Amino acid sequence: MVRKHKIAFIFLDEIHHIYHFISIAVELSKKNQVHILTYPAKHELLYKLLANLSGGNVRVEKMQTYIFRAFTDKLKNRKLPRKGFWMKKHQNYILNNFDAVVFSDYYHHYLLKARGNNTKPKFIIFQHGMPGRGYSYNKEILDFDFQLLYSSFHVEQLKQKKLLVKDWTVSGYPKLDVVKNHNATPIFYNGKTTVLYNPHFDPELSSWYLMGLDVLEYFYHSKKYNLIFAPHINLFNKLGGDDASQILQKYYNSESIHIDLGSEKSVDMTYLNSADIYLGDVSSQVFEFIINPRPCIFLNPQEIKYKGKISYRFWQTGKVVNKIEKLPKALKKARKSFQEKYRKIQESMTAENFYLEEGSTASQRAATAITEYLDKKL
Repeated sequence: MVRKHKIAFIFLDEIHHIYHFISIAVELSKKNQVHILTYPAKHELLYKLLANLSGGNVRVEKMQTYIFRAFTDKLKNRKLPRKGFWMKKHQNYILNNFDAVVFSDYYHHYLLKARGNNTKPKFIIFQHGMPGRGYSYNKEILDFDFQLLYSSFHVEQLKQKKLLVKDWTVSGYPKLDVVKNHNATPIFYNGKTTVLYNPHFDPELSSWYLMGLDVLEYFYHSKKYNLIFAPHINLFNKLGGDDASQILQKYYNSESIHIDLGSEKSVDMTYLNSADIYLGDVSSQVFEFIINPRPCIFLNPQEIKYKGKISYRFWQTGKVVNKIEKLPKALKKARKSFQEKYRKIQESMTAENFYLEEGSTASQRAATAITEYLDKKL
């Protein structure tokens, strides 16, 4: 079979990005030549998901950064290569050998500059998660030739902010295709209500830095609740992130607290599906949580003036509290307030967020749209 187009997916990130592009890569590989360009590592999850999705046609290329940069990265205990140097080293290979390059984040600058006025390869963006905080509306999204979007609501938001490029499509949320057959074992067996605490990593927005240890201490003493502490994977794993050593051993030893600072389960919706109540701040994971509507509580220790701001849209789905002293009352009233006020909001928001279409998956629609776009443009 002659494959139409040669397409590269760039993967230089933590594992949570994989779920957002892997199924599209597999679908594209049925008619196109697809490569995942990445850094040297074992990549257990990447290979596992390719196997689960029958992605044998997808070629994984492990490409080293500059030798000196690899040495300094190792000295500084960097798990990932610095993207700019990696891109610069491989820009000629990427630009001269592929019809399209797919990104899940904004690290395309070296390639964009090197491409210059050339019209090939096409740059395609698929964001790694449902649009939530302000980062979702980064003006650099205009650098891309083709945008893959999650819903008509996503389209309207980009239009309003003048961030919609000429060529785009609405395909839905492919991560759900990857995790749909995932059966997770329960985290607790004690019959208590389980709360998931999922703080973001951004110090300016996250509840962790001002309130996180107080949250752990509250649940350590609680007789009513279990706690899953599964923060954004970058909170402790990213260079420059916070120091996990401040999490006391007693929290790890508690029978009613489960701590996961960055395993596969922290990104594959295991904990989202296991919890009865979501406790967080600005992570867009809450949009995945409310697909199955349940109570949410949001922590706002910075006392941000959030009402009416699209980047805090998720805070419409639950109670917002500014002080740790108000958390017990919010938890106590969570179920009642959910039924009286927030259930309908969550259901409406989910309908806005996730485009669905009978007879096809989001991954299939995205792959078809990319192939048709390249057929037209190339």
